Amino acid sequence: MKSLVFLGAFVLCIAPMTGQQSDHASQTVLMCDENAGCAHQFVNGHKIKILTADGITVSVSMLDTGKYFRADIAVLNASSASIDVLPTTFALEETAPKEKMLGYVDVGKIIHSAQTRMAWANALSGAGAGMQRQQTTTNTTSNGTVNVNSSDGTFATGTYNGTSTSTTSAPDYAAQARANETIRERNAMLAIQSSQLSNIALRSNTVVPSQSVSGCVFFERKGKAANLVLSVPVGDKVFKFPFIFQR
Repeated sequence: MKSLVFLGAFVLCIAPMTGQQSDHASQTVLMCDENAGCAHQFVNGHKIKILTADGITVSVSMLDTGKYFRADIAVLNASSASIDVLPTTFALEETAPKEKMLGYVDVGKIIHSAQTRMAWANALSGAGAGMQRQQTTTNTTSNGTVNVNSSDGTFATGTYNGTSTSTTSAPDYAAQARANETIRERNAMLAIQSSQLSNIALRSNTVVPSQSVSGCVFFERKGKAANLVLSVPVGDKVFKFPFIFQR
């Protein structure tokens, strides 16, 4: 389920912004400055920043997943022209404690990485179960009488009894069955998660007037960033959203 939706308040809110010309004369940079009145709203504990210009509203929330930075983004086109929303052009910059760019990560790469890790985990589980052996111990008791005759006509009689132990081993089929069930459950869960992730990922779209598009975009996570700035180019504008993480 997509975590960002356009609420009525989002559509009606036209936020004051601070703007400046970028290095490219055709683009205008718009910074979401809350001190200047850039709107925000909390939804289910997540802070969503909202920036509107010339009929285009961009809403963003940012989440540190521990492995990636995830930006949930929605773009509403209330202008009179169609606009292109291209996630591969979005940029995430760490401004503190270090200054560096954090690369865009395609959702297909994330799914493939998860599948690779799961394949290794399944292989280890299967190998471990295959090495397990089930041992069976058998105790055997024997007894009897022994008669001994000599050449001079004498003889002797004796009795004996004893116990012997033997141990055999065979594959532990119960352990193999448990491992196979664990692997099946893992694969089913991975398939569900991969499908959900693919469904909520933001794709390249041309958004016609009165329509919107939303989804999540992932970026590299290097170290523990404190300050981030997300840039979302839409049409001839670049919407910028600063975020601060308390570490």
